[in-house]
Amino acid sequence: MSTEYDIQVQEVLKQVPDADPDKIVDAFIRYEKDFLIPPADAIRAVLRRFQGDSAPSSGGSTSQSSSSIQRQSIPVKKVERLSELSADDKNVEIEVEIITHNARTTMVRGDEKTVPYGLLEDMPWAEGGESDRWQFKDWGNSPNLTPGAIVRLEGVSVNEYQGKMSLNINQSSAVIILREGTRSVSTPGEPVDIGSIKNEGTVTIVGRLLTSREDKIHRKDGTGSIDVVRGRLADDTGAIGFLSWEPFNHEIGSLLKIENSQVRCFRDTPELNFGSGTKIEVFHDSNFASADDLVATSMCKVEDLRDGARDVDIVIEFQKMIKRTFTGKDGEEKSVWSGDVADPTGRCRSSIWSEPPFDINALPVTVRVRSARVRAWQGVPDITIDDASQIEVMAGSPWGDEIDLANNIVEVDLSDLVSGPSRVGIQTSGTIVSVREDSGIIKRCPECRRVLRDGACFNHGEQDGNTDVRMRFVLDDGRSTVSLFVNKASTEQLLGLNEQQIESTISEKGQVEFVQSIREQFLGRQCSAVGRSLVDDNGAMLLADDVSMIESDSALVATELRAKWGVE
Repeated sequence: MSTEYDIQVQEVLKQVPDADPDKIVDAFIRYEKDFLIPPADAIRAVLRRFQGDSAPSSGGSTSQSSSSIQRQSIPVKKVERLSELSADDKNVEIEVEIITHNARTTMVRGDEKTVPYGLLEDMPWAEGGESDRWQFKDWGNSPNLTPGAIVRLEGVSVNEYQGKMSLNINQSSAVIILREGTRSVSTPGEPVDIGSIKNEGTVTIVGRLLTSREDKIHRKDGTGSIDVVRGRLADDTGAIGFLSWEPFNHEIGSLLKIENSQVRCFRDTPELNFGSGTKIEVFHDSNFASADDLVATSMCKVEDLRDGARDVDIVIEFQKMIKRTFTGKDGEEKSVWSGDVADPTGRCRSSIWSEPPFDINALPVTVRVRSARVRAWQGVPDITIDDASQIEVMAGSPWGDEIDLANNIVEVDLSDLVSGPSRVGIQTSGTIVSVREDSGIIKRCPECRRVLRDGACFNHGEQDGNTDVRMRFVLDDGRSTVSLFVNKASTEQLLGLNEQQIESTISEKGQVEFVQSIREQFLGRQCSAVGRSLVDDNGAMLLADDVSMIESDSALVATELRAKWGVE
């Protein structure tokens, strides 16, 4: 029987002659009807599926047959969500997206075996919906599991350990590609650049040891402490902190090759963890940068600061400072000196937990800070200095007197803003592509200034609220987007209306008509915004202190576009 898939079926049969043509047709139909993938794009996945069905296992045909029979004897549990599974579920079928995939060598029954592991996520086809993530182990070492791929898992089982659920992708499990992965998996054992380490996983690096110090981690249950070693490693691309749970006795300046190190993210900062499975050895490379060069290049700037960073060396200017005294949990009176600091790349906060080695009434003063840590409050980095010995007062600033840091605004591309950390004192620009419906008059909680929803604050319950004015835009630069919050002063300036006039307009025309008038006025226009950014897992926001429209010559823009695209 002739079908519209004849060409693709013949291609599959050339590679897998024993495959059933009717089942091949059914596979193409499902890809096209269920997943909207045309036959030409689905052929690779279908071919892999039937090659996998026909390939004998490494243990021989008897083993493969018994695995299939065993799997078929257990009823299939087909689910959409990981939350529908329980600890004793086997022969599960589910569609997931592979988030991470890391190769790891381990001992299984006395033999060395590669058992990859990683994270997967359910509801891969849902847009904007909530999804769950579980860990998995790939006992079959399937080539179809690559980060970014959407796959259908058949015959997998649930594992529970210490109350945490994960999936076992067994040797007899089927892994069917529904969408190819887009990110490559690094070769196990191949060193990666330190500057490229962003996410959790397993890595091998070659780096020079910049700092190392013994530390203790106190158990939460009060049963004692664990001796650890903390420090920092660097190469030409960047520096990264580490935490060693095993003895670590290497000298400062040593060049080390570190294999099978686990990357853990503390708040927003990746950190290397060395355990019993980590291999550390002295490495020799005469062309590798010296410790002095790496110390100089690994000096942080304000624009680099991320929540959770440790062992930070940075040169900053203290601009304002106050002393606060409070009573600690132990009843002892304590003091902290906090204030605003800056360098040419931006502004942030700093807290010193012992009396600073300079007069706080004679600011500004430039200092070099060593081995600080970074915390964030409301998205603003705070350079936390535990002891005054970490501070070295400098005779002058390395950037000279031509930069007035008190009024310095750093211009940042919108895409760099979205992909970087939260920052203060920045300016960016983009095209307004959306105006949110809640632009106009809002009510804020009198205690925390959160916007009230249906007359209630998330933290403080029902409130009368204080009236405020704002607009919410979405800015786009062609590569990235950011949510732009325009404050009261800029909103009134852009609209040419004060608060009472805005409230009167909404009362007269209604909220929908008011927002529509804003859209007619601003959609598609370019604007420049000055303020601070907040970047987290939910995206990027820009809280603007000042917004201005960028006027352009439409005729000149049209001419440039025609020239760019070759249109006469």
